[in-house]
Amino acid sequence: MVHLMLLLLGKKGQGMMMGGPRKPISLVTGLVFLAFGGIPLLNSMKVIGFTIPVLPQTILYALSVFGAVFLLWNAISENMAMMGFAQMARMATFVMALVLLAVGLIPLLHSFGVIGFTLPELAAVVINTLYIVTGFLLIYGGTQGF
Repeated sequence: MVHLMLLLLGKKGQGMMMGGPRKPISLVTGLVFLAFGGIPLLNSMKVIGFTIPVLPQTILYALSVFGAVFLLWNAISENMAMMGFAQMARMATFVMALVLLAVGLIPLLHSFGVIGFTLPELAAVVINTLYIVTGFLLIYGGTQGF
């Protein structure tokens, strides 16, 4: 465990990569989101014959909030250019983080009785597409600066 921490943070705790532990965590989280969005979507289109087991909705909402937090972290901390593709990717990351935060947080707060409204039931295709886009944005943010 100590070796893993030294690998991620380096000797001075600054990280071997410019982003410290954010970049590898973003990469792994992006791959998880690609799997959670891509595998069920490909299964529904009969491209592959297996899928991910059905998870409770609370876990999916928590996963959405977790992904939104990492997207916000990438959008805010990434030192991207002010114009061009990098700025568009940064803005897309920020907007997707807000959408994913709403998709995860509103039903989660409603299930705990904190708020009295919730989002209408979103189709699985929409959720899977949001997860795929989130995965790509997390992977893009995790690879910046390599």
